[in-house]
Amino acid sequence: MVSLKGIFPMDLRYPGTEIKVELIVLRAYLSQMEKGVNSVCENYIMEEEKTFKDAEYYEYQHVYTIAEDELPRIIRMPFVVSIYALFENSVERLLDYAKIKENKELSLKDINGRSPLSKQNKYMKHVLGYDYQFSSTIMNKINNISKVRNYVAHANGNISNISKEKIKDLEKIADEVVGLTVDPKFIDISYDYLIHSMETIESSLKDLMNYMESKYGIGQTVRN
Repeated sequence: MVSLKGIFPMDLRYPGTEIKVELIVLRAYLSQMEKGVNSVCENYIMEEEKTFKDAEYYEYQHVYTIAEDELPRIIRMPFVVSIYALFENSVERLLDYAKIKENKELSLKDINGRSPLSKQNKYMKHVLGYDYQFSSTIMNKINNISKVRNYVAHANGNISNISKEKIKDLEKIADEVVGLTVDPKFIDISYDYLIHSMETIESSLKDLMNYMESKYGIGQTVRN
């Protein structure tokens, strides 16, 4: 049997391979989401029309409002939690791997920062000695995704009981991005918002992985 060792060097501890698969799966699921939303809404309308088959229209017109507005929002909202969780967990795994490669005592959890991204940047710069940093533009975008994620995770998108200051912060985020709407009661997350969020975290993770793979010679052909 011919050994491939030294031709395609791969450290099995490197989490990037799994992360790339997770990105593919999440992107594929997202690409099919709207079909799922439409199917759920159509089935809901059909079942409710059976229930109200002898009723006047005004008695069941709420069914169409729920199908058009409520159901899509309920289905889409949790996905922003998954998107952000994949980013945060992936960076932590990558930096844990870097800690081993660089033989460092300090880990990411030992670093203080105003946000997870600022901690990650500090760790990469001051502990690992990396030339790579998340840019201020990327930090702003991902911090905004994190804020939206928090309101979804902790209040199911219901913002009726949060402070005016926090609502203004959300409205500012909504002005900067595509597909995010803040009404008096709820955050409305559109499919476009999920697509843009996914693209942001995916490109950020790939940039970091490309840097690390180049630095550690992962997946590169060894020339004699």
